[in-house]
Amino acid sequence: MEGLVISDAVKDLIINIIDIIILFVIVRALAYKPVKKFLDARKERIAKELSDAAALKSEAEEKAQEYGRLEEESRAKSSEMLSEAERNARKAADEIIAAAKQNAAQIGEKAREEAIKEHDAQIASVKEDITGLAFDISKQVLAREVTDEDNRRIADAFFEKYSAAE
Repeated sequence: MEGLVISDAVKDLIINIIDIIILFVIVRALAYKPVKKFLDARKERIAKELSDAAALKSEAEEKAQEYGRLEEESRAKSSEMLSEAERNARKAADEIIAAAKQNAAQIGEKAREEAIKEHDAQIASVKEDITGLAFDISKQVLAREVTDEDNRRIADAFFEKYSAAE
C-alpha cells in the first residue's frame, strides 16, 4: 500500500499542478491581459501627459521669452516716444520764446515810434506856443502891422537855425 499512497500523492500532485496551470491560464486570460492592457494604457496616458506637460512648459517658456522681448520693445518705444515728446516740447517752447521775443521787439519798436511821434508833436506844440508868444511880443515891440505869413517865415528861420545849432 505504500506504493499506492505515493501514487495517490503523485496523482494528487499532478492534479494540483494541472489545476494550477489551468488556473494560471484562466487567470492570465481573464485577469492578466486586461490588467496588463489597463496598466499599459495608463502608462501611455501618463507618458502622453508628461510629454504634453513638457510641451506646455516649453511653450510657456517661449511665450515668456516673447513677452519679455515685447516688454523690452514697448519700453524702448515708450522711451523713444517720451524723448520725441520732449524734443517736440522743447522745439515748441523755443518757437514760443522766439515769437514772444519778436513780438516784444515789435512792441518796443512801436513804442519807440509812438514816443518819437509824441516827442515831435510836443516839439511842434512848443514851437507853436513859442512862435505865438514871440509874435505877440514882436507885435507889441514893433507896433506895426506884421502879417502872419511874415511871422511864420521868421519863426521857421529861427527854428532851423536853432536845430542846426544842436
